[in-house]
Amino acid sequence: MEPEGVIAVLRGDDPGQVESAARAVSAGGVRFVEVTFTVPGAEEVIGRLSGLEAVVGAGTVTDLRQAERALAAGARFLVCPACLPEIADRARKAGVPCLLGAMTPTEVLAAWNAGANQVKVFPAGRLGGPRYMRDLAGPFPRIRLSPSGGIAIDDLPGYRLPNVASVGMGSELAPPGARDQEIAERAGRAVAAMRGSGPAPG
Repeated sequence: MEPEGVIAVLRGDDPGQVESAARAVSAGGVRFVEVTFTVPGAEEVIGRLSGLEAVVGAGTVTDLRQAERALAAGARFLVCPACLPEIADRARKAGVPCLLGAMTPTEVLAAWNAGANQVKVFPAGRLGGPRYMRDLAGPFPRIRLSPSGGIAIDDLPGYRLPNVASVGMGSELAPPGARDQEIAERAGRAVAAMRGSGPAPG
């Protein structure tokens, strides 16, 4: 299933805390959880989350060996922070969606042409946020974007745009040291803000 709405991008040094955060964001209504390969034993965490209601994928996949490990663990989508066509090709052969990373218009087009289902635009907050997504829609109206990085819950209504398929959120959903109840509450607010109704503001 291709990611849509809010993607919880989970990082951290403690695999147990990442797993707990994944369960909390899922309880809060987030439907897509990305466990990054910066987490120690990321594939084991992905495997333990296989029964989660949310769709669990692997993030920060930077080579084919990581892609293979993620897929073997049951990852249902792959996210690469750069434009690596071989990652998109492996995901396509496995029948799972792939997001490739980009920042500039040239990189966005290259990632799309490489076979990405969506192009992860990072760091979206520092690049201009929703305004930059609108600018990219000019030359690339059919490219599906997934902005990530520096996006707060209150920013989400601005990303309800035709060319934005999903939005990645990390510490805004699961701040370091936050309890599961707080994480679930933040997740619920984010889902509500992203769904909304009517056109995006601004």
